[in-house]
Amino acid sequence: MAPQLKHYIDELNNFALPDAIQAIADLLPGLTGSVSPTCVYLIQHPDYEGEARLNDLGRIFLDCAHRCTTEHASFQTRLAHHSLDEPFEELYGEVFEIAMAGQKDGSMVPEPEDDTGCACCRGDPDATILSGFHDGKALYYEEQEYRDIWGDEREYGSSTGYKKDGTRDVKLMACKEQVEKALARTEVVEVDSKL
Repeated sequence: MAPQLKHYIDELNNFALPDAIQAIADLLPGLTGSVSPTCVYLIQHPDYEGEARLNDLGRIFLDCAHRCTTEHASFQTRLAHHSLDEPFEELYGEVFEIAMAGQKDGSMVPEPEDDTGCACCRGDPDATILSGFHDGKALYYEEQEYRDIWGDEREYGSSTGYKKDGTRDVKLMACKEQVEKALARTEVVEVDSKL
C-alpha cells in the first residue's frame, strides 16, 4: 500500500532543509491539482494514496525559503529552492483557474474569508504565491552575510523588519546570476585547493 500523501507532506516539516527542498522537487512533477466544492485547493500524486491540501505543501515551500536565510543555506540549496518558484506558481495558477470556473458555473462556493487582514500579509500560501511574492525569497541574505559575499555590489531587493529587541533586521536579496557566479567561484576555489 502506498503512503498517504498528506502524511508525507506533514513529515516534510521535519526534514533537513536540503532534503525538504529535494523532496518537494521530486513531488512537484507528479502532482495534479483539483478543487473541493468549498474551493479548497487539493493535490494528488500517483505514488501516494489520498489527497492533501496544496496550501500545506505551499506553506512548507515558503518556510523553506525563509529557512534558506535563517539557516545560512548553501548556494546550491538556495538555487534548488529558487528553481521551484515557477513550477509552484504554475500549479497554483492551474488550480486557481479551476476554482474560478467552478465559482462562475456555481459548482463551487468558497468558504467564508478569514477577516484577520490581508491574505498575503497573513502569509496564506495561495495568495502569496499567486501574487508572485514568493519569487526569489530563497535568495535573501542577512545584510552582513550579503556584504561578506558581494561587498558593495548592489542588491536585487531588500526587506526590513524589526527584531524582538527593537533593532532593525535588514535582509538583502541577490539575483539568481549573483548566486550562480558566487557558486562558480566557490567551486573553483575548492578545485584549486585540491590540486
